[in-house]
Amino acid sequence: MKSRIRKIIWFTAALLVLLFAWVGFNTYYIWRDYMTGPPVNFIENNDIALGLYPGDNISASIFTNDDLCAVTPPDTIEALRNCLKDLGVRGTFFVIPDHLGKNLLRPGDPRVELMKKLRADGHEIAQHGLAHYCVRNEGRGVKMGAEMLFLSREEQVERLEEGREILTNLGFPPRGHRCPCFSGNARTFKALDQLGYLYGSDLDLPPTTFGTIFMPSLNRRLMYPYHPFGMKLLEITSQTDPTVRLEKVMMVFKRYHSRSGVFAFLTHLPQISSPESLNRLTDFINYLKGEDTWICTMEELSEWWLAREGLEVRTEWKGDTLVVTLDNPSPYPLNNIALTFKDSGSARQKYQIIDGSGGKVEVGDIPSTHRIMVDIP
Repeated sequence: MKSRIRKIIWFTAALLVLLFAWVGFNTYYIWRDYMTGPPVNFIENNDIALGLYPGDNISASIFTNDDLCAVTPPDTIEALRNCLKDLGVRGTFFVIPDHLGKNLLRPGDPRVELMKKLRADGHEIAQHGLAHYCVRNEGRGVKMGAEMLFLSREEQVERLEEGREILTNLGFPPRGHRCPCFSGNARTFKALDQLGYLYGSDLDLPPTTFGTIFMPSLNRRLMYPYHPFGMKLLEITSQTDPTVRLEKVMMVFKRYHSRSGVFAFLTHLPQISSPESLNRLTDFINYLKGEDTWICTMEELSEWWLAREGLEVRTEWKGDTLVVTLDNPSPYPLNNIALTFKDSGSARQKYQIIDGSGGKVEVGDIPSTHRIMVDIP
């Protein structure tokens, strides 16, 4: 009897261990950012620490908007534009090139003219699929707008190319893409990478369901930009709409901000244009402006991150001078990045900053604040 009970206990324990291992494997992409931190080559060493974002910012926040298209009421676009202009905030608009496959954006359309004004204000115009619709979804229990969900890579390439051509012919060549209804998948990443997009924002936060815990998922990151399958493409996970779920948005932002993450929140046209939604958006953005977070566009964040993640840093004391070598292999500069000198405990008080080719970037005395701002070419 005791032997049988012992076997049951061991069997149950083994099942629990396997269960926890399975859950840990499936949710690794959720918790690994808390364990590993930002996936960049350099944060600090014994001599210096380098900021992750421009200036004194310790995180990045991005306003994004989905669904501007040929059927969007122009007055709703104008209302949102004016709100953002008053706030002094720029963001990224993901535009549907051919809504439902029958509402094509055309030259001279009032919405296209408003897109030009948005760009003049400093906003980025990016791509939101092709039609935000796929007939293949019918009868499968998914949203008809989840455009990329069941398409092969070749089919996605065709749609992406068609949508990009429409926007390019209108004067808005997109460098980034967001899947309608966040229907992105591994085939989407491969299609975007094949077509040379700078970035994608094709997935959102995973739902709090048993499926998230027990079913395998794409190997991705939530808090920081990442390269799926080692591609050149940069993927940036999106979060929640602050005009719909403010409590969740605040919780996620505080969590990401404390870990120097990237917080990309989303809104939708025409819903965002109501006075109530614009007021909620205004309150939230004013809150962000009071935090040390870099409010930027997706394109700006992507270029910065590609430079920051690959930056190689070396330090060496030569006499009383700390020589800092900053080697940026990317084509994008890192302007106004904070460099903090650690207390050496000696009288050595000079610094020299050189780039990867040995050219001098800056020389001087280490200030009493032990902190300077540097432009890295």
